[in-house]
Amino acid sequence: MIRGRVILSLANGHPLARPPLILILARRVQTQPTHTPSPKSPVPDPPNKKPRVQFHPAPIKPLKAPPSLPTNVPTPSPTVQNVEPVSLKSLKEATVRDIADAETHGILEPPPPDAGWARSTLHKVIQLGKFYFRGVKLVYTRSKISRDITRRVKGGGAPLERWEHRMLRTQSADVKKLVPFVLIALILEEIIPLIVLWAPGILPSTCILPSQRQRIHEKATENALALVAKHGSALEAMTRAATGGQISLNTISTAEAPKVLCGILRLSTTGFNPLLFRRIRKHLTFIEEDDALLIKEGVQDLSTQDVLQALNERGLITADADTAQQLKLLKWWLKSVQETDDPIARRVYLVSVLGAKQAVA
Repeated sequence: MIRGRVILSLANGHPLARPPLILILARRVQTQPTHTPSPKSPVPDPPNKKPRVQFHPAPIKPLKAPPSLPTNVPTPSPTVQNVEPVSLKSLKEATVRDIADAETHGILEPPPPDAGWARSTLHKVIQLGKFYFRGVKLVYTRSKISRDITRRVKGGGAPLERWEHRMLRTQSADVKKLVPFVLIALILEEIIPLIVLWAPGILPSTCILPSQRQRIHEKATENALALVAKHGSALEAMTRAATGGQISLNTISTAEAPKVLCGILRLSTTGFNPLLFRRIRKHLTFIEEDDALLIKEGVQDLSTQDVLQALNERGLITADADTAQQLKLLKWWLKSVQETDDPIARRVYLVSVLGAKQAVA
C-alpha cells in the first residue's frame, strides 16, 4: 500500500522530498537475508611463547692435571659389605681366637695341658689382666723416654728421627686414653672385646692384641671402601673444582666431604663438620712432618707392616696389592707432595683423586 502511494505521487508530478521512516524500515525488512548467518569462526589461540633457554655455567676445569698414578697397582673394588649384627656367641668366639693367637705368639702364657674348664678360664683371665697391666706400665715408662727426647731437641741436640717422631705422637694419644681404660679394666673387663669392635679408638696402643689390631685395620678399610662407594660423586666434584692440584679445606662446601675424608684417612667420623675439619687438618699436619722424615731417611729400610701403616695413614687403600706395589705407591705419594706452597691442600687433593679413582673402578 505504501509502495502504491509513492508510485502515485511520482506519477502526478509531486516529488517526495524525504522518504518517511516507515518506508526505510520496510525496505530493510525486505532486504534482510532469509538464511541464518554462519557462526563466527573461533578466535585462534595465541601462539605459544618461545621456551626460555636456561644458561648454566660449564664445569670448572682444573688448572693442573691430576698426577699420574703408578701403574700395576690394583685398585680394590669398593663393594659395600653387609655388616651382620654382633651376637654374644660371635663375640665370644672372637675373644677365644684372639687369646689363642696371643698364646701362639708368646704374648700370653697358655694354661697347663691338664687344666679343667674352670682352671683354664681363670688362667686366661689372669693372663689378660697381666697383659693390660704391662701395657699400662709401658705407657708410663715411655713418658720418661718422651721427656728425654723433647728435652734433647729443645736443647739444640740431634734432630728427631722418624721413629721418635711417631713414638711421641703415639705416646701423647695413649696418655689421654689411659685413665678411661684403667677404669673400664677394673670395673668391666669383660666388655673390652666389645670395645675393640665398636670403639677401638679409646684403647691405648699397648693394650691391643695382634689379632685385634688386624681386625681393627680390616674394619677401617671396609668403612673407607664403603664411604668411597657411596660418596664417589662428591670426591669427583672436589677434584674437578681443584685449583693448581690443590683443594683447600676452606673451599669445601659439600656436606658429606669431611666425613668421607675422615673415613679414608682412617680417622673417626663422629662429630660435626668443624670438628671433622680440625681432625683432618691435625692429621695431615702430622703426615706432612712424617713425609719429610721419610724423604730424608728413605723407604728402603721399612718393613712390610711399616709400609702398610704408612699407606693407611695417607688414605691409600691397597687391599689387593703386594709389598712391592705398596712400596711403589708410597714412593709416588712422596714424590707428589714435594714442592707445594700449601701442603695440606695438596694432600687433600691427592686423597680425593685416589678416592674418586677407586669409586669408578
